[in-house]
Amino acid sequence: MGIEPFTSDRSGEGADRVSTLCKEIKTTREKMEKEALTFIEATKNFSLEWIQREMSPNISQLKKGACPTNDEICKGKRSELASSEGLPSRVQDIIEEQLNRDDYWIHRSEQLCTDISLDYIEFKKEKIRKDLTSSIRMILGCVAEIFAGIKDENLEDKIWVRERGRRKYICILRFSDEMTASLDRYFSMLEELFFLEYEMNKEKEKETG
Repeated sequence: MGIEPFTSDRSGEGADRVSTLCKEIKTTREKMEKEALTFIEATKNFSLEWIQREMSPNISQLKKGACPTNDEICKGKRSELASSEGLPSRVQDIIEEQLNRDDYWIHRSEQLCTDISLDYIEFKKEKIRKDLTSSIRMILGCVAEIFAGIKDENLEDKIWVRERGRRKYICILRFSDEMTASLDRYFSMLEELFFLEYEMNKEKEKETG
């Protein structure tokens, strides 16, 4: 995640400027990495709360009919119950796998930013937000399919759609306060990172020019 090494032939003020920028970029990226991981943890908590709300009636329903007279059916019900109760830990692993990806977090890119216009920065922010939201919707959609299988139901109501062969949650999805605060902090540091990288590019141009 470090920046590409850049050795300047210039001396004095120019070389000092390059050295300072390298350190500031490295520090900013490290802070952004911590914030990205904070957002992922906040998303796990958010998703677990959502799952618990959805799971409670389903698990209660399974427990009520967990052991009919048929022993084979009883085994099947116990298996379904165990599967549903173990779902939260599985979902946390899925969130880690789906959200902790380099293509979501721009600070992990080795390429320096060459544009610090307001439109460009806002475009990048919105893309990150949309990509993360879409991924979380997919995760919740996968959970809904598991619930549907446990309850032998076909969830085809208005809050779900199919996309790329998977169910996707399409109701209004509001991030938790913790998720929103974390992403806002990340975006604030993103602006700082873009400015620093832009300044580094200018120093490179002076070197090659």
